[in-house]
Amino acid sequence: MIQKLKSQNISFKAFTLIELVIVLVIIWIMLMATVYFSGEQIQKVRDKTVKESILAEMQSRYSRNLWSSSYAGEIYNNMEISMEKDGNNINFRYLTGKDSEIQTDSFVDKFEIKRITTNLDTSDINDIDSIALNYSPYNISCKIWTWDENYADVYFVIRVNDSRDYCFNISQKNCRFFEMSKPKCGILIGPK
Repeated sequence: MIQKLKSQNISFKAFTLIELVIVLVIIWIMLMATVYFSGEQIQKVRDKTVKESILAEMQSRYSRNLWSSSYAGEIYNNMEISMEKDGNNINFRYLTGKDSEIQTDSFVDKFEIKRITTNLDTSDINDIDSIALNYSPYNISCKIWTWDENYADVYFVIRVNDSRDYCFNISQKNCRFFEMSKPKCGILIGPK
């Protein structure tokens, strides 16, 4: 068969070993770049998922409180949300008129509250160790307080998955948890 092909002047061309090695190196470089960028993207998605779960939990509790005064089948007069600096949970307490608890539960995820402050003015930042939000059913406003003082606004820096910081704000006017813009977050993250 080969003699027949040679007689017809058909030539065979093949890749050399060096050409094959060069192609394999190029493929390996492209694969490693894809893996590196994919890993970074996966981490960003994980961080955003935790951030969104915090926002969803806070919005869910807020909405439930606007439309109902019962939790676990019992009537409550106050819902109290508390957070502590360096903590990795958000505590929820449902209280009756006699200040006895119906139920206490916590939202825990891969986050840490790095900072709680009441002022974004860089000359007078007031860091605090813990904060409590007191919600009454059917009411959009709330009371934001520590054990000795009331506040109109409070700001949080929350680190998710030990890698990325997000900033949130709660205002006494509407008591919803909002993510802050990057410039304002930069002010909050900057001085410590």
